[in-house]
Amino acid sequence: MKDLKIKTVLKEYSVKFVNDFTFVDNFLKLPYYKVVVGENVYKIYKKKIFDKFPKDKLIIIKFDEERKTLETAALIYEKFLDLEGKKNATLISFGGGINQDVTGFVASTLYRGINWILVSTTLLGMADSSIGLKTSLNFKSYKNVLGSFYPPSEIYINVNFLDSLPNEYYWSGVGEIVKFYLMRKNPLKTLKDSVRKINILSQRKNKNKITKIIKESLKIKLDYMLGDEFDQGKRNLLNYGHELGHALESCSNFDIPHGIAVIIGIIFANLAALNRRLITRKTFDYLNSQLLFPCILNSRIKLRKVFFAYDFILGKYKKDKKRVSYNLPLVYPAKNFSLTKTTDFSVDEFKNNYREFISLISPYLI
Repeated sequence: MKDLKIKTVLKEYSVKFVNDFTFVDNFLKLPYYKVVVGENVYKIYKKKIFDKFPKDKLIIIKFDEERKTLETAALIYEKFLDLEGKKNATLISFGGGINQDVTGFVASTLYRGINWILVSTTLLGMADSSIGLKTSLNFKSYKNVLGSFYPPSEIYINVNFLDSLPNEYYWSGVGEIVKFYLMRKNPLKTLKDSVRKINILSQRKNKNKITKIIKESLKIKLDYMLGDEFDQGKRNLLNYGHELGHALESCSNFDIPHGIAVIIGIIFANLAALNRRLITRKTFDYLNSQLLFPCILNSRIKLRKVFFAYDFILGKYKKDKKRVSYNLPLVYPAKNFSLTKTTDFSVDEFKNNYREFISLISPYLI
């Protein structure tokens, strides 16, 4: 499959779609580099990939939300300070979104920016976050409040990594792809195509078709991202489902993976649109039955009632970094299901919608 070439105001870079692991051999030729890999990915692919590298080139970290911090970034800084090459050093990261967030932050700040190669190993990373330009760290109880805009020089996507991806994280990636399909031009006219492609993803068999879906997902994201790399306008619409989704991630102590939290957030956003008479009940019910609830059910995530406690959710929602006034931020579908960002979503309206939302999802809570 042809590379996807991306030109941003920061730099030009490319997404390379590969079907084996020989691309790793090119990394061994780099003069100064370190490889940052998650503990789980290292264990699974040690013989196939990581035994090729000298041991002193590997930085193995157990990545999770609690380690998406300045302290983890500092550990990586220290390893790079030992290299003779400084500004011409390369950071190579193998992993998912948390690895990407941390290593991207390190690459963007070390020596004011070093070369960064990203090998995405999760569906969420492949289909979404790999091209986002954003790096981020958590600080205290606040999610993604530290960060920078910094793209990799190269991104490698190999769907063979998905063979070892646990079910819940696979469906987390599917969740973001569903979001992108609802962000296509005239999404209601392509719903049957969207449902068909999600069914292909659910089977986890046809790697060629899965790769094509990933590339299509990236192209949809680029339509919103290019020209607004710094999140000042239309790129904000990519937060569809993320306002409640981020609150739910925090309230569940990240037991609910990102993409599934986003799907739940989309259900809430659609409900708000329904109650403002911006979408029809027929559309709302169809999306729930054919795309949204199937993602939740197939992920087999345990949705505990305590995760959805109103006061905790509202408290986290109010801390959303996109909030700019007393009202709450919300991206939701309007006319013809085109997304818009509302600035008049009050706490009272949130409360009324949330009460109805809980009634809707209560059969799925334990």
